[in-house]
Amino acid sequence: MSFTTPAIDDDSAAIVADPIATFAVPLPLDAPLAHAVVGLGRFGCVHARKLLALSGFHLRALVDCSSSARAASELAALPLLPSLDDLPPGIASVTVATSDDAHAEVAMALMRRGCHVLVEKPLCIDRHEGALMIRTARQCGVTLSTGHIERFNPVFDEAVLDRLRNAAASHSQGQQGRRPFMRFRRYSTRVATARDSVLDLMVHDIDLFAWLCAIPVEAPLEVLARHIGEQSIRARVRLGALIAEFESGYGSMPASARLHVCDGHREQLLDLRRSTATTTGDDALTRQYQGFRRAILGQASRVASGADGLVAVTRACQILHA
Repeated sequence: MSFTTPAIDDDSAAIVADPIATFAVPLPLDAPLAHAVVGLGRFGCVHARKLLALSGFHLRALVDCSSSARAASELAALPLLPSLDDLPPGIASVTVATSDDAHAEVAMALMRRGCHVLVEKPLCIDRHEGALMIRTARQCGVTLSTGHIERFNPVFDEAVLDRLRNAAASHSQGQQGRRPFMRFRRYSTRVATARDSVLDLMVHDIDLFAWLCAIPVEAPLEVLARHIGEQSIRARVRLGALIAEFESGYGSMPASARLHVCDGHREQLLDLRRSTATTTGDDALTRQYQGFRRAILGQASRVASGADGLVAVTRACQILHA
């Protein structure tokens, strides 16, 4: 079975091709950014705890519209606000960690306030909303980034990244290009449907595959095969000149995330769930926020842009609906 379509529609392609302004108002390089976190679910609390002690940011407020929202004890000193309208003046950047279906509405409201925004993955659940988010970022002159945190996994240091990109370029030539270059397998302990795992789990690896192999956002995706089980989904795709296999699902004990690189006669297995904390606390989330700050300041960064997030969602939806 094959299913081929451009990665994004014409309207989205025009938006991706047009660079987004990195900041509306010049920001001092050494001043911390006044920051807020919207959404106090599990991920929002993780972000807030990290930001409390993170240099380059000053966490000033939490926002959650739920009447049952409660801040953890270490966050109790921060104001917990019921609405974006209650945010104090001067907030420069915001993390959006709401439910997935609220990402677009919340992010666009914040960008219209002049805030730079980091949206937890997936960027959105509808690609047309994603295109509107990118357009809003450009019109407001702010940075829109997507929380594809695996880009900051310490497994992928510069040496490994260079080696994988060189191998990808070699693999795409000749007969090797007919075999999968990468196989991803990601499972969670959560209870949900196999289809849910595509935008929850597989989207991580869809972005990671394209980023690791330097595949351009305009590269078309072709679904070569797909199988949906009760708790998992498997797909083989061709993206540009490379083939990859993705598997994601729920009910695994413990949770797992692995990448199998098949480079000719050499094979390598990378455990993406191994401990990423270091003695200096230089974990993936810390690195992602450092990358987000660099993007705001107009500096080179690994952080996924809004366009990267939209392409990952679009490709995930192609797999889901093939």
